[in-house]
Amino acid sequence: MDANLNVFLRDNTHNDASWRLLLKADQFTQAFARTPIHIAIPYSEPEIFDLGATRPTITISGIIDTIGGDTSNTTSNFWGMANETVVGPDGSGGTNSKVYYIPYKNYLEEKLTTLTTDSGNDLQIEIGDATKAKATGTGSGLSTGGGIYSVGVQQFQFALAPAMEDRWNFTIQFVAKFRRGSLTADVVAFP
Repeated sequence: MDANLNVFLRDNTHNDASWRLLLKADQFTQAFARTPIHIAIPYSEPEIFDLGATRPTITISGIIDTIGGDTSNTTSNFWGMANETVVGPDGSGGTNSKVYYIPYKNYLEEKLTTLTTDSGNDLQIEIGDATKAKATGTGSGLSTGGGIYSVGVQQFQFALAPAMEDRWNFTIQFVAKFRRGSLTADVVAFP
C-alpha cells in the first residue's frame, strides 16, 4: 500500500462498513480540551474544580486529486476512484480483505457534507496499526500509536494552490470520542 495512504475513513467497522475511504494525509492532529471550573473568590485565592471533562478533536490535512485515480473503475458509487485492498479483522478473531477507495475532491466534499451520526452510523477514523493500541508483554514494537476513533464532522475546507490545479489541499476537523482501547472507551484492539 502507498505509504501516503495512512488514514482510513468509514461509516462502521472494517468488516461492516458500507463505504471505506483512504486519505492521503500529511498531518493527523489530536487535541484535547479540558474544562476545569475556575471560581474567583473575593479577597481569597481562586478555587479550581476539575471534574474530568475532556473533549477530543481530530484534524486531518493532506492532498486530494481533482479527478479519480482510475478512470476505468465503474464500481457503483465509486466511479473513477483508485482502490486498495486492506486486510483487517472480521470481528470474530479472524481477518478479511475489504476494498478501500481513494476519493477525489468533489466526492469527498459531497460525502462530508451529507454525513450524519444518526440512524446508528458510527463514523470511524483509523490511523496506524490499531491492533497494538496499548503495550502488552515485552519486546520492541509493542505500542504503535495507532487507533480507531468514533467521530463526527465539525468543519472542513478545500484549498486550490496556484500551479497545482490537479490537486487540492484539504483540512477536516472532527469531534471525537476517546481512542478505542483507552481510558473509559471500550477496550478493543479493533472493532
